Amino acid sequence: MAAKLAQADQMTVEEFLAFAQARPEGERWELIEGIAVLSPSPTQWHQIIALNIATAINAAKLRKDAAWIAILGVGTRVPVSPNSLPQPDVFVKSGPAVDSPVTDDALIIFEVLSKSNTKTDQAWRKRVYASVPNCQHYVTLATKTQEATRYDRNDGWQGETVAGPAAVLSLPAIDVKIPFAEIYRWTAIE
Repeated sequence: MAAKLAQADQMTVEEFLAFAQARPEGERWELIEGIAVLSPSPTQWHQIIALNIATAINAAKLRKDAAWIAILGVGTRVPVSPNSLPQPDVFVKSGPAVDSPVTDDALIIFEVLSKSNTKTDQAWRKRVYASVPNCQHYVTLATKTQEATRYDRNDGWQGETVAGPAAVLSLPAIDVKIPFAEIYRWTAIE
């Protein structure tokens, strides 16, 4: 996580969006407490897990003819930190997608953990994602083992961890269950 700057020295979301637009294609930047932070390139397994989550949720969307949709992450406005625009790996939007690099409508937020997600970073993300008004679940997924932790608004953001190849990730906000066999498909994560 970025070092804390004085409010007057922090980049605003609008300044950040202009900055990020001028950067080369393929760079992934986040605004963390007013500081533009370049995220390291994700691993192939990381990307497969994110894609598997979005695919499973969107398959359920089709079956249920639901209004929500899973989208690979874009900048997410977090009210508790107005000069931050973190970019989760996947989010579920309650309504239709729009042509914008930013959302404030994240019903469920997913982070596939990597080496850059320190304990401090994870605690910060949990705190700021909890401030998204309609966010019901924040889910972290491991890349070393088959493990997910779901934090829920309904229980004060207490975490519930499920693990192992037979586990299932339950998402009550959209009435969807995803077996770990689908989430970790095409990876060698045991």
